[in-house]
Amino acid sequence: MTPILNTAIVLLSAALTVSCAAEPESTCTDFIAPVTVTAPSYGLQFPPFENGYQATHFLNVATNRDAGLGPSPLKAPVNVTQTFDISARYCTPAKTYARDGKGGSVMLLTHGIGFDKSYWSFGNATYNYVLAATRAGYSTLSYDRLGTGLSSHPSAYTAVQAPTELAVLTQLTTLLRSGTLGHRIPAPATVVHVGHSWGSILSCALAAATPSLSDGLVLTGFTHNATWMNDFAISTGFRLARDAAPARFAALDSGYLTWPDALANQYAFFAYPFFDPAVLRLAEARKQPFAVAELLTEPLVYPVVAAEFAAPVLIVVAEFDLIFCGGACGIPGSSVYVPPGGKAGDAPSAAFFPKARPFDVVLQPRTGHGMNLHYNASSMYEVTFGFLRRNGL
Repeated sequence: MTPILNTAIVLLSAALTVSCAAEPESTCTDFIAPVTVTAPSYGLQFPPFENGYQATHFLNVATNRDAGLGPSPLKAPVNVTQTFDISARYCTPAKTYARDGKGGSVMLLTHGIGFDKSYWSFGNATYNYVLAATRAGYSTLSYDRLGTGLSSHPSAYTAVQAPTELAVLTQLTTLLRSGTLGHRIPAPATVVHVGHSWGSILSCALAAATPSLSDGLVLTGFTHNATWMNDFAISTGFRLARDAAPARFAALDSGYLTWPDALANQYAFFAYPFFDPAVLRLAEARKQPFAVAELLTEPLVYPVVAAEFAAPVLIVVAEFDLIFCGGACGIPGSSVYVPPGGKAGDAPSAAFFPKARPFDVVLQPRTGHGMNLHYNASSMYEVTFGFLRRNGL
């Protein structure tokens, strides 16, 4: 990266960022949590990519119209126990809504593909979910998913897989609920899992596998219809991250992938003209790679029915979400579509949460898949907090 470009990014980031230290009513603690998990690891039926040509060819084969007729790219699983360093940030307001002798509600925030935990505190009050949550009286725990940010970057072929990422989220939740995650983090009264995109998929999978660990779900940038997910994969061209951004990703193996530039970022995550171009530029400068094995193992955890999850569930979906709605979440065909005069329970996604009380869906207008990065993000925050308050969370 040239010095001039690097300076411009630093200045842009400074202009957009509001740290927790600027809010005297809240405090934030950054830490690394060693997390040990046991999960099935699936070997892959193809060798690691040697170059971008091979990666793009694999994308051609994986997304052509008869791809589903071929053999699975996954080998039989083998259970593996591994310890990873997970980078996390815990933020808490001075005044929480304590109950039963414990702390207040904690939102466990899981970001999506292409981001790290800074997605939740992207900039000023317009885009800063953590800031809005602490002002509303909630604590937050955000973390860099495996293979992103300051967390461990193990093999993108054998380690960064959906079952392992689910195991990491499960273990983080267990440690948080027991009060053993860190000496400055008390056991909360309630834990609400809030996800974006891939983070929503993992949060939903947790609710299905271990429903007792969550007191509520807020799933953003998410539906139960995977029809259009190939559009995202195709838009990336499966660029090797180490080739696309060598200054940042040179040390990563060839299974870590990204998209080529800001316009490809816009295509997948932003809805024009409802965003600030400066925010898109910063999002591109901060983008995180994804692992090829994440995409290949996604069907192991999505979509799933959370048959025994009896807590509140809110799905907040962007009107122009490309990845989960083909760019039109408000029309028939979307799993969150509610017909005129209908109720949330009429949406197809309601069938995935048969015991949720209540279940609700909200369509966020003038927004693309990267929901936190649009002009009206703060209205989504208010919708979320209102839902939680009404349901005792």
